[in-house]
Amino acid sequence: WGRTRLMRARFLQAHGRHRPRCHGRCLQADVESEHNAAPASAALITVPTVVFLVLMPMKSYWMLIVVALALLVLSLYYLLLAMLTEPGILEVDGPQQGDNGRRRPRVTHCVIEGERHELAEYRAKMCRQTENCVEEFDHFCPWVGNAVGRRNYRYFVAFVTTVSFLALVVGVTSCIHLWASHTVDGDARKPESKPIFRTSWAEVALLVLVAYTFIVLCSVCGLLGFHLRLISINQTTNESIRGTYFNQKNPYDKGAYLNCVQFATRPIPRSRVVSFVGGASNALRIPTDEEQADDDGQPAIEMI
Repeated sequence: WGRTRLMRARFLQAHGRHRPRCHGRCLQADVESEHNAAPASAALITVPTVVFLVLMPMKSYWMLIVVALALLVLSLYYLLLAMLTEPGILEVDGPQQGDNGRRRPRVTHCVIEGERHELAEYRAKMCRQTENCVEEFDHFCPWVGNAVGRRNYRYFVAFVTTVSFLALVVGVTSCIHLWASHTVDGDARKPESKPIFRTSWAEVALLVLVAYTFIVLCSVCGLLGFHLRLISINQTTNESIRGTYFNQKNPYDKGAYLNCVQFATRPIPRSRVVSFVGGASNALRIPTDEEQADDDGQPAIEMI
């Protein structure tokens, strides 16, 4: 097992528009700029939250400030995971691109472990933006700059969930502080609104923040509700839009409870396009599941 311990999982080559990053530790989709709004996502989350943290008095709202800060960190963390996790790329059976610059023929099969399979067997689809066939393809999300599929769908849902709760905390806390700042001696039973010309810039900023979080809640919470429904019936966005199971039973639907349990507990599989390098030779075989742990029960290789 000493040789196996030296092995490292690395992405050694590009796949479609996905390029190795961080010395092959991850793949990032190098898509057109109009299809990559991940930096904008980070800014739209971070800037309003920082404004909120600056304007809120720590003494009165310290607990909510800590919650907002934690949700901000989690949101950015899941954004990075959804963006940099290889979504589930499958090798296609056929040319990677059309001859003489022509459009690539329609892909109907993929190759897994040397065997030819129909895309439907793996709920796969070609992603136009990344030019890759993705297992359990859900959709391409410009807000994370990546295709969403088998290996990063859970991270995408976690990103949307944390952003929704962050907007809720920021919006509700800002409303509470605005109300408290317009009462006499903290007595909410005697509200006395300040004249508009005496309203401070901080209160104007909070009003803008409340409006912003309301817009975010309307959009992101709607998206979250849509995906929670898909999880409960075990469908992908692609299958829902195409009406794949409109006139037939969904063979993957095990009931709402089991579908949710499967979503939360199903392990993320090893990437099918990763290479294992290191040790005495770079041409080492991929260890079996039984060989992945050493005598102490610790992982014997670095997983991606």
